[in-house]
Amino acid sequence: MTRLAITSTIIGVASIAGRVPGILAPKQFGEAARKFPRSVLWGRILMGVCAIWAGIVMFKAATDDWAWARPLIVIGVPIAYWLVIQFANQFLALRGMAALILLIAKLMVDAADQSDLPMRLIVTVLAYIWVCVAMWMAGAPNQVRDVIGFITANNTRCRLACFLGSLVGALLVVLGLCVY
Repeated sequence: MTRLAITSTIIGVASIAGRVPGILAPKQFGEAARKFPRSVLWGRILMGVCAIWAGIVMFKAATDDWAWARPLIVIGVPIAYWLVIQFANQFLALRGMAALILLIAKLMVDAADQSDLPMRLIVTVLAYIWVCVAMWMAGAPNQVRDVIGFITANNTRCRLACFLGSLVGALLVVLGLCVY
């Protein structure tokens, strides 16, 4: 399997797994989704994951002429995490999810860049759509909260949104297993 196939399959499975609860139990899923944007616990967890992942990416990128920056990265990433937790705690979970989506989109584009198949553009376009969504999530969390409230307002909308997300995940799994 190529890196693109593995990436597409894993992201597709994760997308399906994250939406199955919304299909099976939309009421409970909707309640949890409406609480998510202001969740302090999820915000700290997601920001911690993103800080570690971004720190590793920056540490690996600091080679040759930038090797001097490695100690600054090791010291600066935990300090940046603490500062974000202390002073930017409004909608921290949404912003943490936005940062995670950006990191996953980078992973998707990197994997697609290594492939010569024309169908790789499906993953690339999806990654760029995710980048736009992540920027919107980080820049306008009140609007995202309102959209989550609208989508989860009744069971039918919640099921439909989760079903559409699962279809996208299924497409990624099929591409990963059969095309890439």
